[in-house]
Amino acid sequence: MFQFRKPRLKKKNSVYIIFVLSYISILVLTLSSAFVYYAEINQRITKQTELSTVTLLNQLKTGIEDDLLYISELSNEIVFNKKLELAAKGATDSYSELMKDMASKRKPRELLFDYFVYMNRTDEIVTPNIQMDAQRFFHLMYEFKDLDYGTFAKDYLQGNHFQEYMEIQTMNQYESNTIEVLPYIQSFPMTTSSRPLGQVIFFIDAKNMFTLVNQLRQVTNSDVYILDENNHLIISSDNAPGIDMQKIDGLVNGRSSHEEIINKVVSEKNGWKYISSTPKGLYFKENTKYLMNFIAIFLIYLVGGLFIVRFLAKRSYKPLKEIHDLIQSHAQAPGDSRNEYENIKNTLLDQIKNGKELNEIIEKQIPIVRRDYLLNLIRGMMTNYDEAAQQIASIGIHFASDTFLIGALEIDMDSSFFMDHVNLSEKSLSLTRVVAENVGCELMSEYFICYFLDAGRNQSIYLLNLREGRNPAEAVALARQQANTLIQFAARHYRLNLNLGISSPHSRLINLQNCYDEAKKALEYSKLRDICETVCFGDLGHLHFDYYYSMETEHQLIELLKRGQYEEAKEFLNTIFEINTSKNIGVGAAKLLLYEVASTLLKVMNFSLVTNGNDPVTDERIIEQMIDHASLDVAKRRFLEMIDNIAELSEHRVISKTEKLVQQIAEYIDQNAGEHWLDLNRLSQEFEVTPQYISNVFKKYKHENVKDYIARHMLGRAKELLVKTDLSIREIALQLGYASEVGITRLFKKYEGVTPGDYRQENKENRNGS
Repeated sequence: MFQFRKPRLKKKNSVYIIFVLSYISILVLTLSSAFVYYAEINQRITKQTELSTVTLLNQLKTGIEDDLLYISELSNEIVFNKKLELAAKGATDSYSELMKDMASKRKPRELLFDYFVYMNRTDEIVTPNIQMDAQRFFHLMYEFKDLDYGTFAKDYLQGNHFQEYMEIQTMNQYESNTIEVLPYIQSFPMTTSSRPLGQVIFFIDAKNMFTLVNQLRQVTNSDVYILDENNHLIISSDNAPGIDMQKIDGLVNGRSSHEEIINKVVSEKNGWKYISSTPKGLYFKENTKYLMNFIAIFLIYLVGGLFIVRFLAKRSYKPLKEIHDLIQSHAQAPGDSRNEYENIKNTLLDQIKNGKELNEIIEKQIPIVRRDYLLNLIRGMMTNYDEAAQQIASIGIHFASDTFLIGALEIDMDSSFFMDHVNLSEKSLSLTRVVAENVGCELMSEYFICYFLDAGRNQSIYLLNLREGRNPAEAVALARQQANTLIQFAARHYRLNLNLGISSPHSRLINLQNCYDEAKKALEYSKLRDICETVCFGDLGHLHFDYYYSMETEHQLIELLKRGQYEEAKEFLNTIFEINTSKNIGVGAAKLLLYEVASTLLKVMNFSLVTNGNDPVTDERIIEQMIDHASLDVAKRRFLEMIDNIAELSEHRVISKTEKLVQQIAEYIDQNAGEHWLDLNRLSQEFEVTPQYISNVFKKYKHENVKDYIARHMLGRAKELLVKTDLSIREIALQLGYASEVGITRLFKKYEGVTPGDYRQENKENRNGS
């Protein structure tokens, strides 16, 4: 037996034994330390139980208090509503306006069961939905089971009541359903001591209050009580015994009497008391049970832990052994088989060294990746500019601002630098590019983040991003200054002539292709000059025959149309026309521009026709008809109509249910904004989807926040009423659905920068003057 076990001891070498001893040490240390901290844990559990009870009491208080606060606020809104007072005094023959106001103010609340108004003058009850004789109302709609109507009318419908709660009442609802409610009564008006005009009555759902209280009782095993500010019991949990307020008032949270532990929370808003009473025996029973369970679990874990230690040690050692065996099988020189750690460490060090060499190779390729990506970006070869910001950050490209320029550089091949060499070699060209990159980027870096891109043979590109804190209006002047310094340096030290054109500044990555187009055109004019000097695109403004429609721009427009992004294509087409309009191009250039754009759109239309199985349009007269005797504005309208035609032909244009829903929501807002109060909750109820869903899909398809969309329509209606009527600002605000003129004032300041009064005065003066 000894000879059989000795090799197994060698096989179970140092690493396996370390695993076993480590797991046993952790197991024993963990379990033994539990005894050391048992007393503290026991004390903390007891304290935590008390804190949890107080926390739950606070949650119960907050839940009930929030609903009661809402009921109180809603009561005040109704009481101070001028329509209520007018209706109560008989100043109006109809309660319809009051009923509408009552219906519009209510929001779903867990404890609010119902509310209505009692009118003293007519002895009637008015709800958001009905108007009925009071006695008949309390017979048909809500009938007291244990309270005579005459007593109720005398004690509660006639006197003055200020935020008064009755006892919980059991009532028959609609002569069939039995309910329990806590009545809340407020007389109106509140500013008089004489006989009131009526009462505002709320029914608070006592059943929900019972549910909340009993839920707390089930969680804490405590008797729960709710008392008002005068220590009158409002509600208690099921089977709760009577409560001794003298004993409770003398105790604070967590302090106990001989038989029980009492916790109390008092509302700062209405003075209500929320009390829990837990028998002491429950605490002691739980702690004793916890101790016995702790000992039993300790023994079970100790025995089971030893088996688990053996299992984990084998399991942890197995992959390490496999790695070590794999290393040994592939090692050129075998190592010490018992020293697995040393063998694995040496192998990892070798791999890290090899990985570092691989990373160095990858790092050498990063500049090439950056160059190709930026070239595609500025040439308009990107398909999704929204993702470009994340992609450029992933390859180490960082921009400091949203202002971009591009410098297009061309090295003059007739420079003296090249004349000194019998054969023009790639080495000499490379040297000139090194000069252009190092000197140019160093000069530009004072004001810009500069990326140098090799565009092939003797052409290069500077991508310039204005540094933070610099004025965009000075960007061109700064770039011209540094570019001229570069040209002078290359001529003086290398006898190298450089031609350089700089674009106008543009914002957003999508406009880099415009910068590139402008820089190339400026470069062409630079090459025509007798002296080497930087030409900026802004210098060419007087040339009326120049227009903007590059190959990259055409490619971008075609891509947008083929992907079915017709609205984006229209915006892009507008941008093309805006750029060319700002150039003040001549008639000939305008005609060439219109011909090229029309040709592009005809290409895409033919693509859609062929895709749908139709014959393409080949008659060139169609293009002539589109641009013949047409101004830029007229031609643009025709082109936009042609895009709509392409959209109808395209098989990809299928309006989804979501987009149809957005269109319906927009139409609903168009028809109702300014006539009815609109918000996300109203739209949610109308279209039976959540407010968050409406907000997200509206933003996606309309590219505008739904709240701003509503606000613009409300603003338009408000402007119309201010200019065309003599209604006061308050009356206009109420007509639009605002509670006061504060809402309409905020609306005008946000979108117009003036108050409604100032807007009315300015526009009425303009009308009178005209």
